Amino acid sequence: MNKIDMIKAVASESNVTNKVAEEVMAAYEKLVLRVLTENKDEKVPLPGLGNFSVKHVSERSGVSALGDKKPWTKPAHDELKFTISRSVREL
Repeated sequence: MNKIDMIKAVASESNVTNKVAEEVMAAYEKLVLRVLTENKDEKVPLPGLGNFSVKHVSERSGVSALGDKKPWTKPAHDELKFTISRSVREL
């Protein structure tokens, strides 16, 4: 499913126009990113499906598996994480 198909499906399910569905989805996206940027300990629910949160990833280093065997380092960073609800883990 692509973005346009998703917007149409949401609009159809909620009996609103495609424009309204797109605006609501965009507002939810902005909300999730704003809340998690401001407070990395927060969880933002996607009702009925799960929660968005921030996961801290520690620095990693290693050696390239390719022929050059160059050492590499990936700095510590934060990632967006989605944890699915137990009630919907199995379809």
